[in-house]
Amino acid sequence: MDAFRLANTATAVDIFKKLCEKNKTDNIIFSPICISSSLALAYKGSKGNTASEIEKVLHFEKVNNCDFGFQTLTSDISKITSPYSLKLVKRLYVDNGMECTKDFINSTKKPYPSELEEVDIKNKAEEVRTQINTSVKELTDGNIETVLSEDVCDESTKMLLLGAAYFKGSWLYKFNETETKEVDFHINKNETKPVQMMYLESRLSIGYINDLKTMVLEIPYTGKHLSMLILLPKNIEDDSTGLEKLEQDMTYEKFVHWTNPSIMANSKVKVCLPKFKLECTYDLKDTLKSLGMNDAFNEEAADFSGMSECKGIHISQAIQKACIEINEDGTEAADVSRERLLMHKEEFLVDHPFIFTIRHNKTRNIIMCGRYCGPPESC
Repeated sequence: MDAFRLANTATAVDIFKKLCEKNKTDNIIFSPICISSSLALAYKGSKGNTASEIEKVLHFEKVNNCDFGFQTLTSDISKITSPYSLKLVKRLYVDNGMECTKDFINSTKKPYPSELEEVDIKNKAEEVRTQINTSVKELTDGNIETVLSEDVCDESTKMLLLGAAYFKGSWLYKFNETETKEVDFHINKNETKPVQMMYLESRLSIGYINDLKTMVLEIPYTGKHLSMLILLPKNIEDDSTGLEKLEQDMTYEKFVHWTNPSIMANSKVKVCLPKFKLECTYDLKDTLKSLGMNDAFNEEAADFSGMSECKGIHISQAIQKACIEINEDGTEAADVSRERLLMHKEEFLVDHPFIFTIRHNKTRNIIMCGRYCGPPESC
């Protein structure tokens, strides 16, 4: 499972860096596990160079059984219940005119029980689009609407890769709502915007990336099944967000090292974290192409003969919408009073742009990944 985790982490970092390159100051939120899971299903039906390119994007070269990996991860995540609200929708919609083989359909049922859907896109494109939007809204308890815009589906759409993710967690240690107040968040060296800043004092895992002058903090959610990991440069050192050096230097190997629990210290920490909600929609076709996945989107070159005997089957669109809400909610009050006078306190003041992930702690897979650069306008 270690090779599987590292492959998913590598894909997450690759996509994150591509999204960062598109705009240096945009907020970002996406679910890498939704992308990897749906792509793995497409990979299962691919052959030849199409398969080789998808394999490379997913970093599956050293993964012996990716189907078992996703089956296990999906099972583990499904066992996480309230007070979390974690909704992951992973789908590969295939036009039913492509006539997926029974062997392929049967091979997907166990590892990808709900991911594959055959729909009549060719004859009922608008109806299918509406049905997909309604389904996603229901599966995310109304938190994600209109994942597919009007121009996404038409009669020429053969295969649609879709992901939707929503997360709102309950912290293990509750932030004190009475202390939340408006403060200035430094967008860059010269600009600030007001945010609602939350406060918490507790024992938490903290680490340092010395050469990048960056702090790493883990804040657990209830049950410790999930954690938020924050990468925060100590200061804004450039003309925009202050994250460029960190983003440019990041590789999946470095990210795994930076966030390794064994190198983080358990310390008393005073955390100041903005309260926020981010929602972003992405057309991932160009992003995946830029990572080397070209044939799958090309009607002439795509080889999905492991899925269907029909010619011309290819991925027409790759869309994802993700939303995360961060607030004070928690289940326990942090008991630090006895240590107040005895222990040095680390300050973790998140008043400038930062990178964050939501990690599934049992498998250390990244469920959601994002960047907060300031109060959101839109993504």
